[in-house]
Amino acid sequence: MKKHISGILHRVGVVLLLALAGGAGLVGCSKDDTSVNADYSAADDALIKTYIATNNITTAQKQASGLYFVPTVTNANATKVTVGTNVSFLYTGTLLNGTMFATSGQDVTKAASFVLGNSSVISGLQEGISLMHLGDKATLLIPSGLAFGPNGSSPNVPANTVVRFDVEVVDLNFAATDDALIQKYIAANNITNAQKTASGLYYVPVVANAAGVPATATKTVSVLYTGKLLDGSTFDASSQRGNVPFSFTLGAKQVIPGWDEGIALMRKGEKATLLIPSALGYGASSPSTAIPANSVLRFDVELTDVK
Repeated sequence: MKKHISGILHRVGVVLLLALAGGAGLVGCSKDDTSVNADYSAADDALIKTYIATNNITTAQKQASGLYFVPTVTNANATKVTVGTNVSFLYTGTLLNGTMFATSGQDVTKAASFVLGNSSVISGLQEGISLMHLGDKATLLIPSGLAFGPNGSSPNVPANTVVRFDVEVVDLNFAATDDALIQKYIAANNITNAQKTASGLYYVPVVANAAGVPATATKTVSVLYTGKLLDGSTFDASSQRGNVPFSFTLGAKQVIPGWDEGIALMRKGEKATLLIPSALGYGASSPSTAIPANSVLRFDVELTDVK
């Protein structure tokens, strides 16, 4: 059991940026590559300025790095992208001559994602997306040193090439994606009493016990459970372990956040279903082959004791 629900397992840099168009991905070569022999920053800047003038772009914002950020849609009151956030975004990458070399398309279920601050993607995308909010759209004009550098990206991005990315931030930490999955699951299973919390957890009461002792922080709680994915496959259960309740200190971060929050809503003797978005579960970390990274979880739980 501890293998599955103990510990706060943080998201790590699982990169889902291998969607290809014409063979070029978004994972770039390190700028420390020994094949770097020339500085193209001045030439790249001149190319970008010419492109901006030719295309009558009036809102381009040059960054200290040489990146040009062109806001298209700005939601200043929406959540800002910050370091450590898992960002999902739609993108189309083109050369300045208009040749497309990579795209996610416009299907949000196929959005690329990465953890901001993880060096697995080209630095121009990292920097550009760090300037955005959830729902923002922008064009990034990226000099070659912040893109694919001297190695290019075969076969359609030559060495030392300025690139353009049109990007839209569609999700942060999979919150919207997971919520849509949970709502679809609720509708498909005719669940009518689900209670959504501010964190995105869905709590579904099954058996109430108003006279039971409430589960509160620092109490030792004992729980019978069955953990499933939304496809119905069981990945862990107390019934597989002699039907012995699992005990832990509530609120002490000994279990995934969805358990700490969900069990705290219960009283001794109560049963409930917890529908847990991935950020409150295991995030991008997979504790076993039975639980893919970034999975929404269902736990059917019974609070057997509170001490």
